[in-house]
Amino acid sequence: MEQILYFVAASTPTPARAAQAALDSVARHVSPLIARGVQFQLETSLPRALERLRSGAFYALIVDARVTFGSPAQTTALELLHTLFDEHDIAGPVSRDQTWLVVDPDKAGAELAFEAGRIHIAGSIVAPFDDAGWRDIWLRVEATIQHRREGRIAICLAGGGIEGLFYELGVLRALQYFLPNFQLQDTDILCGISAGAIVSGFMANGLGPREIARGFQYGEGRIEKINKGDIFDPNFGELAQRLGTSALGLLRGRHTPLQALFRLAPTGVFAGAGLRRYLDRQLNRPGMVNRFTDLKHKLFIGATDQDTAEHVVFGSPGWDHVPIHLAIRASAALTPFYTPQRIEGRYYMDGGFTRTTNMRIAVQSGASLVILIDPLVPIVSPRPGYVASKGGVLVGMQGLKALIHGRFDRAVYALRAMYPHISFHLFQPDGAVMRLMAGSPMRFFYRPEIEEIAFRETVRSIRQYRFDRLRTDFARQSVRFEDPESELDTIKRDLLDEASEVQVA
Repeated sequence: MEQILYFVAASTPTPARAAQAALDSVARHVSPLIARGVQFQLETSLPRALERLRSGAFYALIVDARVTFGSPAQTTALELLHTLFDEHDIAGPVSRDQTWLVVDPDKAGAELAFEAGRIHIAGSIVAPFDDAGWRDIWLRVEATIQHRREGRIAICLAGGGIEGLFYELGVLRALQYFLPNFQLQDTDILCGISAGAIVSGFMANGLGPREIARGFQYGEGRIEKINKGDIFDPNFGELAQRLGTSALGLLRGRHTPLQALFRLAPTGVFAGAGLRRYLDRQLNRPGMVNRFTDLKHKLFIGATDQDTAEHVVFGSPGWDHVPIHLAIRASAALTPFYTPQRIEGRYYMDGGFTRTTNMRIAVQSGASLVILIDPLVPIVSPRPGYVASKGGVLVGMQGLKALIHGRFDRAVYALRAMYPHISFHLFQPDGAVMRLMAGSPMRFFYRPEIEEIAFRETVRSIRQYRFDRLRTDFARQSVRFEDPESELDTIKRDLLDEASEVQVA
């Protein structure tokens, strides 16, 4: 049963109940099949409305601000909307695209509609207080219901080095914990950049987050253990080549000593050949796929053309002929740690330099529910000089994370405004996870701890304030989202009740 909250700031409850009855009657007359699965919940108090919206999952919100209910209705309606939809929130107790404001066909109604438009809700309904008005309200709500029942699920994974990779696996494992009848590797659309490209590439091949994590750590399942040599292969070959070239240029007078020194630095500390070979081996094993066109679901991997600074999406039309392992290696070429990857005469580096998650690609591919996981969050410390005390690597990474994080926040806000009918859920590290991830993204040793802490912290955050919203949005995709421990507690209580009945008998 879809619950729809009908909010009216009426001074007396009688006209509000009459309005609810009129709306319910029109819905059952116009669309009996759909209306059979809809229940309108009336609320006339602003504090109670906010409490109910935050504690329960409502499919839609109708805010009636017509003067029929009294002058406070208009100001209270706007107060409710402004309280619900803070511009910095990516997801609230009810989506903007599920929220409708009902106004009168007059100047005051037009002013209210204009103000509501700045909040980017689904829209304002200009409706007279008659049968035609109630019919128009219901048809808008019905269209919202129908639209939300169509669409796809997408997972968009950002970069973040080795630590970010295991953070993403921990978050994904936590989400999987609440999805008893749906495997995340069956997601319709997977988008990955840098470390996220590695995870999404294996998920597109049918591996779940738990199997990927244990494969990387212990070599269990369908993928081999990843060793230090697969990640950290010093770029001695290029260094030797540049040493000879720089020395020759200096001897012939082509370069100054300072120019020769700059040219001596390789394009990456690590060659990246070990990672490329590892990915090639795994994705060409029996049962695995190394071609975008052979995958069951859509996979998009973002990289950056080093010479044009353009973002390239491997897996999209025109770029789906590139082997997946090369696309992943290109996407993960975080300079100056890794050398760029050469593909068809062009050089590609980390996709995070030009995009964070490619969530726009997911939206354009038909996603209506988008899970965003972004490990690249700068550390926040109240102590002056904390970052500087950790050394130059952390200082550099703090600057990079701050740059990408600020860009991503603006992109999320803009995309949410452009596509209010799409549900976005963003997961980023905080607390214990952020402290553990503060440092170089290339640290190799803390990976099991990061994955486990990310799992626990995400489960906690879902239970505390994300559960109802996630349950509602997954339900619209015909996917059950439930807490196994709640179900277990229910079973235990039922068994205890049965045991008590047996003893009494």
